[in-house]
Amino acid sequence: MDAWRLANTILQPLFDHSPVFGSIMTAVAKQLLVSSNMGLAKRVTLGALLSMMDMITDMGVINTYQTSGNTSGANSLIAMIGSSLAVQLLFTYIQNIKKSKWVILRESAFVVTFLKPAVDAFRVATGYEDKDSTFNPLLEMALGKATELALESIPGGLLQAYVFINSPEKTTFLLVSILISALTTGFSSAMISYDMDVSVANRKEVPLFYGYIKDSNTERGITFVLLILLASLHNLSRTIGTALLLSVSKELTFGIILAEHVLYHLYKLVRRDYVMWVVGLEGGLKWVGALVGHTIFKILVDYTGE
Repeated sequence: MDAWRLANTILQPLFDHSPVFGSIMTAVAKQLLVSSNMGLAKRVTLGALLSMMDMITDMGVINTYQTSGNTSGANSLIAMIGSSLAVQLLFTYIQNIKKSKWVILRESAFVVTFLKPAVDAFRVATGYEDKDSTFNPLLEMALGKATELALESIPGGLLQAYVFINSPEKTTFLLVSILISALTTGFSSAMISYDMDVSVANRKEVPLFYGYIKDSNTERGITFVLLILLASLHNLSRTIGTALLLSVSKELTFGIILAEHVLYHLYKLVRRDYVMWVVGLEGGLKWVGALVGHTIFKILVDYTGE
């Protein structure tokens, strides 16, 4: 709504002198957003369905690994899901650090019951605001999706690809699970990029970075589809390449990954902006948040290209 208002300055007098006009336009804009092909409600619904499919296939893969005797693979997938939930709980605590323990408990319950993505999407869609929150709803949703991708979807897809390559029995179910994981990763990554770019607040604050997505529905639809394809194919390519390298030498693979992360963190420290992006925290918690955040963003960019 704000973007349309800024693009049609001739209507500014109506907004200034008639509050009713602004309310009417806001209601119309919300209805158009929901009914459009790229409306937030439809994108969130599709994203939720893909996430559910990914979770179902992951549970199926865990069961397959346990049945075939690959307990280490099953336990690794379970550990990835657990680490994702743990970091999401950390972000939930940071987000609600100024609120009562009951609010923190309620929000934590959303995380462990896997309802947090739906709650975040609802808050973004309805324009929910809370002055006591550390982050705005859009950033909170982006952090949740990024955490799930970096600590669950991406490493889970990598593990499945590695097992598939080295398994004597290459079943169709395992291959489909890998493809669904790549598609889910691409879709979620595209949603983060899309929602952050079309945010009016972001475009006002950093106009040189945000604004690459055009304003018409057709152009936005094409851009969103291309973002999904870019992230999915990049993820699939990087995942297969890393899985092949793992098959040759685990020590070399983990050494390269560790070296990349160490150099990246050192680079951010040298630039003196390591904790610059961590707002609302002080002391050791600020550095912990920075460490976790930079690690997640590094994994996300490496495996999605966005």
